[in-house]
Amino acid sequence: MATRPQTGSDYLASLDDGRVVIHDGERVARVAEHPAFSGTASAIASLYDSLHAEDGTADALLAPTADGTGVTHRFWAVPQSADDLRGQREAIRAWQRQTNGWLGRTPEFMACVITSMAAHAPFFGRFEGNVRAALARDQRDVTHYAQALVNPPVDRELPPDEVGDVFLHVVRETDAGLVVRGAKAVVTGAATAQRLLVSHFGGEVQTDGFAIAASVPVATSGLRIFTRGTPFRADQPLASRFQEHDALVVFDDVLIAWDDVLIHDAETMLAYNRGAVGWNARLAFQAATRLEAKLEHVAGLAVRAVEIMGTEERRGTQAALGELIAFRHTVAGLRDAMIEQAVPSGDSVLPGIDSAMAFSALAPDAYSRMRVSLETVLSSALAHLPVPQGALGSDELAGLEPLLRGSNGADARERLEVVGELWDAIGTGFGARHELYERSYWGQPERTHVGVLGLARATGRIAEWQARRHGSDAAPTTHPTADRIRA
Repeated sequence: MATRPQTGSDYLASLDDGRVVIHDGERVARVAEHPAFSGTASAIASLYDSLHAEDGTADALLAPTADGTGVTHRFWAVPQSADDLRGQREAIRAWQRQTNGWLGRTPEFMACVITSMAAHAPFFGRFEGNVRAALARDQRDVTHYAQALVNPPVDRELPPDEVGDVFLHVVRETDAGLVVRGAKAVVTGAATAQRLLVSHFGGEVQTDGFAIAASVPVATSGLRIFTRGTPFRADQPLASRFQEHDALVVFDDVLIAWDDVLIHDAETMLAYNRGAVGWNARLAFQAATRLEAKLEHVAGLAVRAVEIMGTEERRGTQAALGELIAFRHTVAGLRDAMIEQAVPSGDSVLPGIDSAMAFSALAPDAYSRMRVSLETVLSSALAHLPVPQGALGSDELAGLEPLLRGSNGADARERLEVVGELWDAIGTGFGARHELYERSYWGQPERTHVGVLGLARATGRIAEWQARRHGSDAAPTTHPTADRIRA
Protein backbone atom coordinates (compact mmCIF):
# COMPACT_ATOMS: atom_id res chain seq x y z
CA MET A 1 0.00 0.00 0.00
CA ALA A 2 1.25 3.49 -0.79
CA THR A 3 2.73 5.40 2.11
CA ARG A 4 0.38 7.96 3.60
CA PRO A 5 1.24 11.24 5.34
CA GLN A 6 1.56 11.68 9.09
CA THR A 7 -1.38 10.96 11.37
CA GLY A 8 -2.89 13.28 13.93
CA SER A 9 -0.90 11.55 16.66
CA ASP A 10 2.30 11.98 14.66
CA TYR A 11 1.58 15.67 14.29
CA LEU A 12 0.85 16.23 17.99
CA ALA A 13 3.99 14.35 18.97
CA SER A 14 6.04 16.52 16.60
CA LEU A 15 5.12 19.63 18.61
CA ASP A 16 7.01 18.25 21.61
CA ASP A 17 10.38 18.93 19.98
CA GLY A 18 11.97 21.45 22.32
CA ARG A 19 10.64 24.49 20.46
CA VAL A 20 10.80 27.78 22.32
CA VAL A 21 7.33 29.34 22.54
CA ILE A 22 6.81 32.24 24.93
CA HIS A 23 3.12 33.00 25.44
CA ASP A 24 2.01 36.02 27.46
CA GLY A 25 5.61 36.35 28.62
CA GLU A 26 5.96 32.78 29.93
CA ARG A 27 7.69 29.76 28.39
CA VAL A 28 5.26 27.08 27.21
CA ALA A 29 6.28 23.60 28.33
CA ARG A 30 4.11 21.50 26.01
CA VAL A 31 2.39 23.34 23.18
CA ALA A 32 -0.20 20.66 22.38
CA GLU A 33 -1.44 20.72 25.99
CA HIS A 34 -1.38 24.47 26.64
CA PRO A 35 -4.89 26.02 26.78
CA ALA A 36 -3.92 28.72 24.27
CA PHE A 37 -2.87 26.19 21.62
CA SER A 38 -4.52 22.86 22.40
CA GLY A 39 -7.75 23.60 20.53
CA THR A 40 -5.97 24.51 17.31
CA ALA A 41 -3.52 21.62 17.63
CA SER A 42 -6.39 19.17 18.08
CA ALA A 43 -8.26 20.61 15.09
CA ILE A 44 -5.18 20.25 12.88
CA ALA A 45 -4.61 16.71 14.15
CA SER A 46 -8.16 15.81 13.10
CA LEU A 47 -7.36 16.98 9.55
CA TYR A 48 -4.39 14.64 9.38
CA ASP A 49 -6.53 11.79 10.70
CA SER A 50 -9.03 12.36 7.88
CA LEU A 51 -6.26 11.35 5.44
CA HIS A 52 -6.36 7.92 7.06
CA ALA A 53 -10.13 7.41 7.26
CA GLU A 54 -11.14 3.85 6.39
CA ASP A 55 -14.64 4.70 5.19
CA GLY A 56 -13.48 5.75 1.72
CA THR A 57 -13.69 9.50 2.32
CA ALA A 58 -9.91 9.85 2.33
CA ASP A 59 -9.68 8.89 -1.34
CA ALA A 60 -11.07 12.25 -2.50
CA LEU A 61 -8.42 14.04 -0.43
CA LEU A 62 -5.41 12.15 -1.75
CA ALA A 63 -3.23 12.19 -4.87
CA PRO A 64 0.01 10.36 -5.73
CA THR A 65 3.29 11.95 -4.72
CA ALA A 66 5.59 13.05 -7.52
CA ASP A 67 7.86 10.02 -7.06
CA GLY A 68 4.93 7.60 -6.98
CA THR A 69 5.95 6.08 -3.64
CA GLY A 70 3.06 7.43 -1.64
CA VAL A 71 0.03 9.70 -1.51
CA THR A 72 -0.43 13.26 -0.33
CA HIS A 73 -3.16 15.84 0.12
CA ARG A 74 -4.26 16.80 -3.40
CA PHE A 75 -3.23 20.45 -3.01
CA TRP A 76 0.33 19.27 -2.35
CA ALA A 77 0.47 17.78 -5.87
CA VAL A 78 1.66 19.97 -8.76
CA PRO A 79 -1.44 20.48 -10.97
CA GLN A 80 -1.16 19.60 -14.64
CA SER A 81 -4.69 20.45 -15.82
CA ALA A 82 -7.88 22.25 -14.95
CA ASP A 83 -9.26 18.90 -13.78
CA ASP A 84 -6.38 18.67 -11.31
CA LEU A 85 -7.36 22.10 -9.97
CA ARG A 86 -10.95 20.92 -9.60
CA GLY A 87 -9.76 17.96 -7.57
CA GLN A 88 -7.63 20.26 -5.44
CA ARG A 89 -10.63 22.53 -4.88
CA GLU A 90 -12.62 19.60 -3.51
CA ALA A 91 -9.79 18.45 -1.26
CA ILE A 92 -9.26 21.95 0.15
CA ARG A 93 -13.01 22.38 0.55
CA ALA A 94 -13.34 19.09 2.46
CA TRP A 95 -10.72 20.16 5.00
CA GLN A 96 -12.03 23.71 5.29
CA ARG A 97 -15.55 22.51 5.97
CA GLN A 98 -14.18 20.49 8.88
CA THR A 99 -12.93 23.70 10.49
CA ASN A 100 -15.54 25.98 8.87
CA GLY A 101 -12.72 28.11 7.50
CA TRP A 102 -11.71 29.48 10.89
CA LEU A 103 -8.11 28.26 10.70
CA GLY A 104 -6.11 30.38 8.28
CA ARG A 105 -3.05 28.14 8.40
CA THR A 106 -4.14 24.57 7.78
CA PRO A 107 -1.54 22.00 6.59
CA GLU A 108 -2.41 22.36 2.90
CA PHE A 109 -1.98 26.14 2.99
CA MET A 110 1.73 26.44 2.19
CA ALA A 111 1.44 23.99 -0.68
CA CYS A 112 0.64 27.09 -2.74
CA VAL A 113 4.29 28.16 -2.39
CA ILE A 114 6.21 24.90 -2.35
CA THR A 115 4.40 23.42 -5.37
CA SER A 116 4.78 26.68 -7.33
CA MET A 117 8.49 26.71 -6.56
CA ALA A 118 8.88 23.09 -7.67
CA ALA A 119 7.00 23.76 -10.91
CA HIS A 120 9.64 26.41 -11.68
CA ALA A 121 12.59 24.70 -10.03
CA PRO A 122 15.25 25.85 -12.58
CA PHE A 123 14.37 29.45 -11.68
CA PHE A 124 16.12 28.92 -8.33
CA GLY A 125 19.53 28.25 -9.91
CA ARG A 126 21.97 26.59 -7.52
CA PHE A 127 19.11 25.83 -5.12
CA GLU A 128 17.02 23.97 -7.71
CA GLY A 129 17.78 20.65 -6.02
CA ASN A 130 16.73 22.01 -2.63
CA VAL A 131 13.38 23.13 -4.06
CA ARG A 132 12.72 19.71 -5.54
CA ALA A 133 13.77 17.98 -2.32
CA ALA A 134 11.51 20.22 -0.25
CA LEU A 135 8.53 19.23 -2.37
CA ALA A 136 9.36 15.53 -2.03
CA ARG A 137 9.65 15.80 1.76
CA ASP A 138 6.60 17.99 2.24
CA GLN A 139 4.43 15.94 -0.09
CA ARG A 140 5.33 12.82 1.86
CA ASP A 141 4.57 14.38 5.25
CA VAL A 142 2.01 17.07 4.32
CA THR A 143 4.21 19.33 6.42
CA HIS A 144 2.41 21.89 8.52
CA TYR A 145 3.98 25.29 7.76
CA ALA A 146 3.64 28.82 8.98
CA GLN A 147 4.65 31.62 6.62
CA ALA A 148 7.23 34.11 7.92
CA LEU A 149 7.29 36.94 5.37
CA VAL A 150 6.59 40.24 7.09
CA ASN A 151 9.20 42.50 8.67
CA PRO A 152 8.37 44.09 12.02
CA PRO A 153 6.72 47.51 11.50
CA VAL A 154 9.75 49.68 12.31
CA ASP A 155 11.81 52.19 10.27
CA ARG A 156 9.54 51.86 7.26
CA GLU A 157 10.97 55.07 5.84
CA LEU A 158 14.24 53.20 5.27
CA PRO A 159 15.11 50.52 2.69
CA PRO A 160 14.95 47.04 4.27
CA ASP A 161 18.70 46.58 3.86
CA GLU A 162 19.32 49.49 6.25
CA VAL A 163 17.39 48.01 9.18
CA GLY A 164 19.89 45.31 10.06
CA ASP A 165 19.26 45.58 13.80
CA VAL A 166 15.70 44.26 13.28
CA PHE A 167 15.09 42.73 9.84
CA LEU A 168 16.17 39.18 9.10
CA HIS A 169 19.50 38.95 7.31
CA VAL A 170 22.54 36.73 6.90
CA VAL A 171 25.36 37.52 9.34
CA ARG A 172 27.77 34.93 7.99
CA GLU A 173 28.08 31.92 5.72
CA THR A 174 29.58 28.66 6.97
CA ASP A 175 30.22 25.24 5.51
CA ALA A 176 27.07 24.06 7.30
CA GLY A 177 24.80 26.84 6.09
CA LEU A 178 23.69 30.43 6.61
CA VAL A 179 23.62 32.06 10.03
CA VAL A 180 20.74 34.55 10.20
CA ARG A 181 19.69 37.19 12.69
CA GLY A 182 16.58 39.37 12.98
CA ALA A 183 12.84 38.93 13.26
CA LYS A 184 9.64 38.27 11.35
CA ALA A 185 6.25 39.59 12.48
CA VAL A 186 2.65 38.38 12.22
CA VAL A 187 3.71 34.77 11.67
CA THR A 188 0.26 33.24 12.01
CA GLY A 189 0.21 29.81 13.62
CA ALA A 190 3.96 29.59 14.21
CA ALA A 191 3.59 27.95 17.63
CA THR A 192 1.69 24.96 16.22
CA ALA A 193 3.60 24.64 12.93
CA GLN A 194 6.34 22.16 12.10
CA ARG A 195 8.33 24.39 9.75
CA LEU A 196 8.50 28.06 8.81
CA LEU A 197 8.68 29.18 5.20
CA VAL A 198 10.94 32.17 5.75
CA SER A 199 11.12 34.77 3.01
CA HIS A 200 11.02 38.51 2.41
CA PHE A 201 8.06 40.58 1.32
CA GLY A 202 7.41 44.31 1.55
CA GLY A 203 10.04 46.67 0.21
CA GLU A 204 12.57 45.57 -2.37
CA VAL A 205 15.82 44.26 -0.95
CA GLN A 206 18.94 45.30 -2.82
CA THR A 207 21.59 43.12 -1.17
CA ASP A 208 21.97 39.36 -1.10
CA GLY A 209 22.34 39.33 2.67
CA PHE A 210 18.71 40.37 3.15
CA ALA A 211 17.41 38.23 0.28
CA ILE A 212 16.83 34.92 1.98
CA ALA A 213 14.12 32.29 1.55
CA ALA A 214 14.33 29.00 3.39
CA SER A 215 12.39 26.18 5.01
CA VAL A 216 13.26 26.21 8.71
CA PRO A 217 12.20 23.67 11.38
CA VAL A 218 10.41 25.44 14.23
CA ALA A 219 12.63 23.76 16.83
CA THR A 220 15.87 25.08 15.31
CA SER A 221 18.27 26.32 17.97
CA GLY A 222 18.16 30.09 18.46
CA LEU A 223 14.61 30.48 17.12
CA ARG A 224 12.07 31.92 19.58
CA ILE A 225 8.33 32.42 19.08
CA PHE A 226 6.51 35.13 21.03
CA THR A 227 2.70 35.16 21.21
CA ARG A 228 0.12 37.07 23.20
CA GLY A 229 -3.24 35.65 24.12
CA THR A 230 -6.61 36.92 23.03
CA PRO A 231 -8.60 36.12 26.19
CA PHE A 232 -11.48 33.74 25.70
CA ARG A 233 -13.84 31.73 27.83
CA ALA A 234 -14.17 27.97 27.77
CA ASP A 235 -17.74 28.32 26.46
CA GLN A 236 -16.68 30.25 23.34
CA PRO A 237 -17.21 27.54 20.70
CA LEU A 238 -14.96 29.04 18.02
CA ALA A 239 -12.17 30.56 20.07
CA SER A 240 -11.74 27.43 22.17
CA ARG A 241 -11.24 25.28 19.05
CA PHE A 242 -9.69 27.55 16.44
CA GLN A 243 -7.65 30.24 18.21
CA GLU A 244 -4.61 31.10 16.09
CA HIS A 245 -1.88 33.44 17.26
CA ASP A 246 0.05 35.93 15.16
CA ALA A 247 3.57 35.51 16.43
CA LEU A 248 6.77 37.52 16.51
CA VAL A 249 9.55 35.11 15.56
CA VAL A 250 13.08 36.08 16.59
CA PHE A 251 16.17 34.51 15.03
CA ASP A 252 19.22 34.74 17.32
CA ASP A 253 22.05 33.61 15.06
CA VAL A 254 20.03 30.71 13.72
CA LEU A 255 21.88 28.27 11.47
CA ILE A 256 19.89 27.39 8.35
CA ALA A 257 21.36 24.30 6.71
CA TRP A 258 22.34 24.74 3.07
CA ASP A 259 19.86 22.00 2.13
CA ASP A 260 17.03 24.19 3.46
CA VAL A 261 18.00 27.38 1.59
CA LEU A 262 15.76 28.23 -1.39
CA ILE A 263 16.83 31.80 -2.33
CA HIS A 264 19.94 33.78 -1.47
CA ASP A 265 20.28 36.62 -3.95
CA ALA A 266 18.42 39.90 -4.42
CA GLU A 267 17.67 39.49 -8.13
CA THR A 268 15.92 36.14 -7.63
CA MET A 269 14.02 37.43 -4.60
CA LEU A 270 12.74 40.44 -6.54
CA ALA A 271 11.54 38.30 -9.46
CA TYR A 272 10.02 35.78 -7.06
CA ASN A 273 7.97 38.45 -5.30
CA ARG A 274 6.88 39.91 -8.64
CA GLY A 275 5.24 36.64 -9.60
CA ALA A 276 7.84 34.65 -11.49
CA VAL A 277 6.62 31.34 -10.04
CA GLY A 278 2.94 32.21 -9.56
CA TRP A 279 2.50 31.32 -5.89
CA ASN A 280 0.23 34.37 -5.40
CA ALA A 281 -2.49 32.90 -7.61
CA ARG A 282 -2.22 29.52 -5.89
CA LEU A 283 -2.55 31.33 -2.57
CA ALA A 284 -5.73 33.07 -3.73
CA PHE A 285 -7.14 29.72 -4.87
CA GLN A 286 -6.71 28.21 -1.40
CA ALA A 287 -7.78 31.36 0.43
CA ALA A 288 -11.02 31.68 -1.54
CA THR A 289 -11.94 28.08 -0.79
CA ARG A 290 -11.25 28.64 2.90
CA LEU A 291 -13.34 31.83 2.94
CA GLU A 292 -16.16 30.07 1.12
CA ALA A 293 -16.38 27.58 4.01
CA LYS A 294 -16.34 30.35 6.62
CA LEU A 295 -19.11 32.29 4.89
CA GLU A 296 -21.26 29.18 4.56
CA HIS A 297 -20.91 28.59 8.30
CA VAL A 298 -21.76 32.18 9.20
CA ALA A 299 -24.69 32.30 6.77
CA GLY A 300 -26.19 29.11 8.19
CA LEU A 301 -25.97 30.49 11.72
CA ALA A 302 -27.34 33.89 10.70
CA VAL A 303 -30.42 32.50 8.95
CA ARG A 304 -31.28 30.38 11.98
CA ALA A 305 -30.60 33.31 14.31
CA VAL A 306 -33.16 35.58 12.65
CA GLU A 307 -35.68 32.72 12.77
CA ILE A 308 -35.04 32.42 16.49
CA MET A 309 -35.50 36.19 16.79
CA GLY A 310 -38.73 36.03 14.77
CA THR A 311 -37.53 38.68 12.33
CA GLU A 312 -37.08 36.51 9.26
CA GLU A 313 -39.99 38.14 7.39
CA ARG A 314 -38.58 41.65 7.59
CA ARG A 315 -37.43 42.90 4.22
CA GLY A 316 -34.26 44.51 5.57
CA THR A 317 -33.31 41.28 7.33
CA GLN A 318 -33.86 39.26 4.18
CA ALA A 319 -31.81 41.71 2.15
CA ALA A 320 -28.89 41.50 4.60
CA LEU A 321 -28.94 37.71 4.57
CA GLY A 322 -29.14 37.69 0.78
CA GLU A 323 -26.14 39.97 0.55
CA LEU A 324 -24.16 37.64 2.82
CA ILE A 325 -25.06 34.65 0.66
CA ALA A 326 -24.20 36.62 -2.49
CA PHE A 327 -20.77 37.32 -1.01
CA ARG A 328 -20.29 33.57 -0.55
CA HIS A 329 -21.35 32.97 -4.16
CA THR A 330 -18.98 35.66 -5.42
CA VAL A 331 -16.02 34.18 -3.56
CA ALA A 332 -16.84 30.68 -4.86
CA GLY A 333 -17.42 32.01 -8.38
CA LEU A 334 -14.11 33.83 -8.52
CA ARG A 335 -12.36 30.71 -7.28
CA ASP A 336 -14.03 28.61 -9.98
CA ALA A 337 -13.14 31.27 -12.56
CA MET A 338 -9.50 30.77 -11.55
CA ILE A 339 -9.88 27.18 -12.75
CA GLU A 340 -11.51 28.16 -16.04
CA GLN A 341 -8.85 30.81 -16.68
CA ALA A 342 -5.93 28.52 -15.78
CA VAL A 343 -2.76 28.97 -17.85
CA PRO A 344 0.42 26.90 -18.30
CA SER A 345 3.14 27.97 -15.89
CA GLY A 346 6.44 26.12 -15.66
CA ASP A 347 5.75 22.43 -15.21
CA SER A 348 2.18 23.06 -14.05
CA VAL A 349 -0.99 25.00 -14.68
CA LEU A 350 -1.68 28.14 -12.69
CA PRO A 351 -5.09 29.43 -11.53
CA GLY A 352 -6.23 32.46 -13.51
CA ILE A 353 -4.49 35.62 -12.44
CA ASP A 354 -7.30 38.10 -13.16
CA SER A 355 -9.79 36.25 -10.97
CA ALA A 356 -7.19 35.67 -8.27
CA MET A 357 -6.47 39.38 -8.04
CA ALA A 358 -10.16 40.29 -8.20
CA PHE A 359 -10.76 38.04 -5.20
CA SER A 360 -7.88 39.57 -3.26
CA ALA A 361 -9.26 43.06 -3.99
CA LEU A 362 -12.85 42.21 -3.05
CA ALA A 363 -12.56 40.08 0.07
CA PRO A 364 -11.15 42.54 2.66
CA ASP A 365 -13.91 45.16 2.37
CA ALA A 366 -16.67 42.61 1.81
CA TYR A 367 -15.81 40.70 4.98
CA SER A 368 -15.90 43.88 7.05
CA ARG A 369 -19.23 44.83 5.52
CA MET A 370 -20.58 41.39 6.37
CA ARG A 371 -19.70 41.85 10.02
CA VAL A 372 -21.36 45.27 10.27
CA SER A 373 -24.45 43.98 8.46
CA LEU A 374 -24.83 41.11 10.91
CA GLU A 375 -24.41 43.41 13.89
CA THR A 376 -27.19 45.59 12.46
CA VAL A 377 -29.59 42.74 11.74
CA LEU A 378 -28.98 40.77 14.93
CA SER A 379 -28.59 43.89 17.10
CA SER A 380 -29.59 43.26 20.74
CA ALA A 381 -29.82 39.50 20.23
CA LEU A 382 -26.03 39.45 20.37
CA ALA A 383 -26.13 41.14 23.75
CA HIS A 384 -28.95 38.99 25.17
CA LEU A 385 -26.77 36.18 26.45
CA PRO A 386 -27.30 36.40 30.23
CA VAL A 387 -25.99 32.94 31.13
CA PRO A 388 -23.61 30.40 29.57
CA GLN A 389 -25.28 27.62 27.67
CA GLY A 390 -23.60 25.03 29.88
CA ALA A 391 -25.27 26.47 32.98
CA LEU A 392 -28.76 25.59 31.76
CA GLY A 393 -30.41 22.80 33.72
CA SER A 394 -29.12 23.88 37.12
CA ASP A 395 -31.56 24.52 39.97
CA GLU A 396 -30.73 28.22 39.97
CA LEU A 397 -31.68 28.63 36.32
CA ALA A 398 -34.67 26.32 36.08
CA GLY A 399 -37.11 29.22 36.16
CA LEU A 400 -35.05 31.31 33.76
CA GLU A 401 -35.03 28.97 30.79
CA PRO A 402 -38.53 29.86 29.54
CA LEU A 403 -37.44 33.52 29.42
CA LEU A 404 -34.62 32.65 27.05
CA ARG A 405 -36.57 30.72 24.49
CA GLY A 406 -36.83 32.02 20.93
CA SER A 407 -39.31 31.97 18.09
CA ASN A 408 -39.95 29.17 15.60
CA GLY A 409 -39.60 26.39 18.16
CA ALA A 410 -36.21 27.38 19.55
CA ASP A 411 -35.65 26.58 23.20
CA ALA A 412 -33.19 28.39 25.45
CA ARG A 413 -30.39 25.97 24.70
CA GLU A 414 -30.62 26.48 20.93
CA ARG A 415 -30.91 30.23 21.27
CA LEU A 416 -27.79 30.47 23.41
CA GLU A 417 -25.93 28.05 21.14
CA VAL A 418 -26.69 29.78 17.83
CA VAL A 419 -26.44 33.38 18.94
CA GLY A 420 -23.48 32.61 21.18
CA GLU A 421 -21.54 31.19 18.25
CA LEU A 422 -22.35 34.23 16.13
CA TRP A 423 -21.20 36.48 18.97
CA ASP A 424 -17.92 34.57 19.02
CA ALA A 425 -17.67 34.94 15.23
CA ILE A 426 -18.10 38.71 15.07
CA GLY A 427 -18.29 40.25 18.55
CA THR A 428 -15.55 38.82 20.75
CA GLY A 429 -11.79 39.31 20.57
CA PHE A 430 -11.70 36.19 18.42
CA GLY A 431 -14.19 37.71 15.98
CA ALA A 432 -12.43 41.08 15.89
CA ARG A 433 -9.12 39.39 15.18
CA HIS A 434 -10.71 37.51 12.27
CA GLU A 435 -11.99 40.70 10.69
CA LEU A 436 -8.48 42.15 10.97
CA TYR A 437 -7.06 38.91 9.55
CA GLU A 438 -9.31 38.98 6.48
CA ARG A 439 -8.75 42.71 5.95
CA SER A 440 -4.98 42.35 6.18
CA TYR A 441 -4.67 39.01 4.41
CA TRP A 442 -3.20 40.55 1.24
CA GLY A 443 -1.41 43.36 2.99
CA GLN A 444 -2.52 46.93 2.46
CA PRO A 445 -5.69 46.85 0.27
CA GLU A 446 -4.54 49.89 -1.69
CA ARG A 447 -1.50 47.93 -2.84
CA THR A 448 -3.73 45.20 -4.23
CA HIS A 449 -5.80 47.68 -6.20
CA VAL A 450 -2.67 49.30 -7.62
CA GLY A 451 -1.53 45.81 -8.64
CA VAL A 452 -4.80 45.17 -10.49
CA LEU A 453 -4.26 48.36 -12.48
CA GLY A 454 -0.62 47.50 -13.16
CA LEU A 455 -1.54 44.05 -14.45
CA ALA A 456 -4.23 45.48 -16.75
CA ARG A 457 -1.65 47.84 -18.22
CA ALA A 458 1.07 45.19 -18.52
CA THR A 459 -1.19 42.76 -20.36
CA GLY A 460 -2.41 45.35 -22.87
CA ARG A 461 -5.97 45.32 -21.55
CA ILE A 462 -6.10 49.07 -21.00
CA ALA A 463 -4.78 49.75 -24.50
CA GLU A 464 -7.38 47.39 -25.97
CA TRP A 465 -10.25 49.03 -24.13
CA GLN A 466 -9.07 52.48 -25.15
CA ALA A 467 -8.75 51.37 -28.77
CA ARG A 468 -12.37 50.24 -28.80
CA ARG A 469 -13.45 53.76 -27.95
CA HIS A 470 -12.08 54.81 -31.35
CA GLY A 471 -13.61 51.87 -33.18
CA SER A 472 -10.34 50.00 -33.56
CA ASP A 473 -10.13 46.22 -33.66
CA ALA A 474 -6.66 46.27 -32.20
CA ALA A 475 -5.91 43.31 -29.98
CA PRO A 476 -3.81 43.52 -26.81
CA THR A 477 -0.12 43.24 -27.52
CA THR A 478 0.45 40.80 -24.69
CA HIS A 479 -1.54 38.20 -22.82
CA PRO A 480 -1.81 37.30 -19.13
CA THR A 481 0.85 34.85 -18.04
CA ALA A 482 1.96 33.46 -14.73
CA ASP A 483 4.94 35.80 -14.76
CA ARG A 484 2.80 38.92 -14.55
CA ILE A 485 1.14 38.44 -11.20
CA ARG A 486 1.33 41.58 -9.14
CA ALA A 487 1.32 41.05 -5.40
